[in-house]
Amino acid sequence: MKKSYKILSNILLSIGACLIVCGAILYGVNEHEGNRAYAMSVDEIVKVKDEISRIKAGEASADPSGDTASAGKDGAEKDASKTAAPEKKTLPVVTIDGYPYDGYLSIPAIDLEMPVVDSCSEEYLEYFLCRFYGDPYDGGMVIAGHNYRRIFRKIKELQVGDQVLLTTMDGEQFLYTVSDIEIIEGTGTEQMLDGNWDLTLFTCTFGGKERYTVRCTKA
Repeated sequence: MKKSYKILSNILLSIGACLIVCGAILYGVNEHEGNRAYAMSVDEIVKVKDEISRIKAGEASADPSGDTASAGKDGAEKDASKTAAPEKKTLPVVTIDGYPYDGYLSIPAIDLEMPVVDSCSEEYLEYFLCRFYGDPYDGGMVIAGHNYRRIFRKIKELQVGDQVLLTTMDGEQFLYTVSDIEIIEGTGTEQMLDGNWDLTLFTCTFGGKERYTVRCTKA
């Protein structure tokens, strides 16, 4: 009986050791991927900022919305524009190195500054923050990011009152204040989009089953 107990004990210890080793390997892989993604985002944000500066200075080679139509208008068009209802502003998107950028996000409290691309995909999430829903004009904008240590993992450290700044590709800036923090089930898409929040930031928890969610209002 004692021998069987000892064998069982050794088996359990071995399983425990294997789980620890596997956990360490997974953590190491996650850190490596996170560092690689962060290095790429650092390179890309320089290009994003340079492009924003060119657009603000009127030196961009194309309209930031992607519209290649001539900016010139004849007199009749100008007269018509005076009486026409104002068009809804759309988020300007500029493609750099094949990536469609909306701008970049700055969160001083966690020393974060990263580019934001215009849609969500596994490829984009690997390296950037992604616009999941909405825009800064109508409110309800949702931005997702990977749970890497140097990307969006630190949003769980944010406090109510911390500031978040979104800079769009035409240089317009939107300042937000963190107003609420919650954890949502991974399948809770409707809950993620619920409420009258101006901006929502989210990332998966380490286990991946839930979403760490930061709600913001315009400052």
